[in-house]
Amino acid sequence: MDTRPIDVMLEELGLGRPGCRHVLLVDDEFEVLTVLEALLEDEWEVHTALGGADAITILESEAEIDLVITDQRMPGMTGVELLAVIAERWPDMYRIVLTAYTDVDPIVGAINEGSVDRFVLKPWDPTAIREQVAQGLAEREHRLAMQRVAQTLSERHQAMNRTLSSLRDAQKRAGAEEHLAVLDWMSSGLTTELDTLLGSLGNSIEGLDLSQTSQEVAAAAGAAGDTLSRVHTMLADMQRLDGGATTTETRQDTDIRKLISEAVRQLIDEDLGNNNPVHVQIEPNVGPVSVSPSSVRLAILGLLRNATRASPADTPITVRVRREDGGLTAIEVADKGEGMTPEVLQQASRPFFSAFDPPGNGLGLAICHMVAQAHGGRLAILDNPPSGVLAQLWIGPDPGPASTEAAS
Repeated sequence: MDTRPIDVMLEELGLGRPGCRHVLLVDDEFEVLTVLEALLEDEWEVHTALGGADAITILESEAEIDLVITDQRMPGMTGVELLAVIAERWPDMYRIVLTAYTDVDPIVGAINEGSVDRFVLKPWDPTAIREQVAQGLAEREHRLAMQRVAQTLSERHQAMNRTLSSLRDAQKRAGAEEHLAVLDWMSSGLTTELDTLLGSLGNSIEGLDLSQTSQEVAAAAGAAGDTLSRVHTMLADMQRLDGGATTTETRQDTDIRKLISEAVRQLIDEDLGNNNPVHVQIEPNVGPVSVSPSSVRLAILGLLRNATRASPADTPITVRVRREDGGLTAIEVADKGEGMTPEVLQQASRPFFSAFDPPGNGLGLAICHMVAQAHGGRLAILDNPPSGVLAQLWIGPDPGPASTEAAS
């Protein structure tokens, strides 16, 4: 709890102290109202009401009333009953009741219940009344000042939370983009040299006369060939990253159907041998989506390749695209394979992890995960009963230029 004086807190927050000077007098006797008004009007703004109902009407139309002084004995509504209504509807207003000595007990009860701040016994002293009004208005100012401080601190706390949330989202995207940048660097700096080296090794293996070797040598040569195939596939992924300029490409409104078609064509060119038709379903409300086209195309290709390897030959792969609340776009790829165990599901998007036999290069889902993060989204790999896996690539809305509103 902050124990500093309220004036210091107001100053530090750049807030002015609220000025309270509006007093409402309530009595069913006009003469009493006239005397009280004459006593207070030289220093404060005074309003008068002939009874409780009239007072409530004034309060509902006058937003500036700070303090109420009411007589206790009034027809229709007593002073305590009036102040109980005011305490419920305008709790920060200061409340004083004028009463005879014989009515003290109900007044004390009202004070204990919180509906009355102070009572004044009749006959009242003019000087004492003025002092009590001044003290009551000062208390009203303190209540409003505390309320203003609390509201301002709450608003600034919310703004800080929004800023931190934006920074966390930006950090996630930056982390994904940094990983993509590493892959870009690898592809641009190493693919040509590795491709040449692997080509030479592949020619050497193909030139071996395995019929004249032991079973161990033949098995080693076969394993080396499988490894070369995996590395060649990995290099192809890296070259696609390099060609897509994933770290410099800006988001732009893109037809998702076009990206899916291009990814399917690349999949056909790879000729994985399964001959799986791709069925595309795009909901009518999905228009152009703001994405980095090359990286999202590569992510879709990775999901299609995994679905093809997981599915039996000639069984269809389904691609669905839909919009969600909050501007999210979901690209879903469903296969008809055997599915994944819980252990495999947990590791599926880790770089270089593959559960296929023979194993793949393990980059497909890792790249999809980074592309999703770079777009403010996520990758989800789910069981899809009765068979197969459902991969969901979520794309977040384009955050646009960095905003300084929250920080200001």
